Amino acid sequence: PQVSSLDLSCSGAAAQKLIAIVPMGCQLSTNATATNAAPPAPARSRKEGEPLEFAAFDDCESAREVFEGIPDDREVVLLGESTHGTEEFYRVRAAVTKLLVTERGFRAVVLEAEWPMMERVNEYTHRRCAERPFPEDESEMPFPSWMWRNQCMADFFSWCRELAPASTPDIFGMDCYSLFESKAAVLSFLERHDPPFAAEVQSRLAFLDRFKSGLEYGDAKVHGGLSRIAGHIQDTLTRLQAKLQWTGADAYDCTDVERLSAEQNAEVVIAADEYFTKCVSEPAGSQASWNARDQHMTTTLLRIRAHLGAGTRVVVWAHNSHVGDSTATGRGGVSFDANETWNLGQMVRATFRRTWVVGQYTHRGTVTAAPKWGAAHSSMALHPATPESYEGALHRVAVAAAAPSFFFRTAA
Repeated sequence: PQVSSLDLSCSGAAAQKLIAIVPMGCQLSTNATATNAAPPAPARSRKEGEPLEFAAFDDCESAREVFEGIPDDREVVLLGESTHGTEEFYRVRAAVTKLLVTERGFRAVVLEAEWPMMERVNEYTHRRCAERPFPEDESEMPFPSWMWRNQCMADFFSWCRELAPASTPDIFGMDCYSLFESKAAVLSFLERHDPPFAAEVQSRLAFLDRFKSGLEYGDAKVHGGLSRIAGHIQDTLTRLQAKLQWTGADAYDCTDVERLSAEQNAEVVIAADEYFTKCVSEPAGSQASWNARDQHMTTTLLRIRAHLGAGTRVVVWAHNSHVGDSTATGRGGVSFDANETWNLGQMVRATFRRTWVVGQYTHRGTVTAAPKWGAAHSSMALHPATPESYEGALHRVAVAAAAPSFFFRTAA
């Protein structure tokens, strides 16, 4: 199906400009096998310095034109999407990222994904393990498995693996859903480097083992048997993180990456505790859990840049709702006095002055998705955008311009 789109303008001194990409939508293939995909096609000819304020977009073939529209001095580039399961969005982000890595020296790719899962991917791309980037059995993947275990991502990770070691970007996850996986990762690290402390952590966090999901844990903490010791749980998690960061980590015989991962997994346990608790405790319509999650994403990005060096250039992959700017919407703000929403893009702009955003939108198409959290995924048709929406308005532009897919720039 033909698709077209539009973009939300963003505000703030650091926003500068925004590029919107409008691809055609089809669902992701989840039969992932690692291959080394061809590099992006060269740019189509145009006059030197000619701006491309509006141009037809031919999927990955136009990636270089989008790349060249990103100023050379940008340190953080955020690449968005409007679904978590449309193939063209993935292909375009990968193509632009390849150019940022090979021609601009970007050293890290930070994904809206779980830290433990992307730690395995990073080991794979850096050839520190010979396994596949993901388990062969899809049931071993965290939900939503198709979001990362798909052919587009397998191709991208294979491409990273084939780069020269000095050019291979580090790959990180920045989300906070992995309560149980991160707890297990902290214990695994401590069992290797500090068995007595590992035993203490296992004893203190043993209560987590009875739950099958983060929301089940959050419900028990708010309404169930854990409600009586909720304050003790938060205090325990905070003290464990402090001990890991300030008492022992420097003394462990481990690499800087291993230390970063141990500290980050401990931080994920803390953030997941807060997130799942607020999902249950806050009233319907509250933005508290959303804000907690995006704040965790932002602090994770700060921690990664501190680890790699202040001047490290980073690509961030996340949904448009994260990489955009909440203050450009009616519900966004900089406080929580009236249930305002914060998001990653807003906080990144406030922290890093040289940022750039690429958003991807669509009018219609198909998507790989599930009817509810944890359910099986399938191909689903997207409802056409409403005429009053930005996507609806730009669909009319697309029809008038005979450009089913296009991209354009907006000034802040």
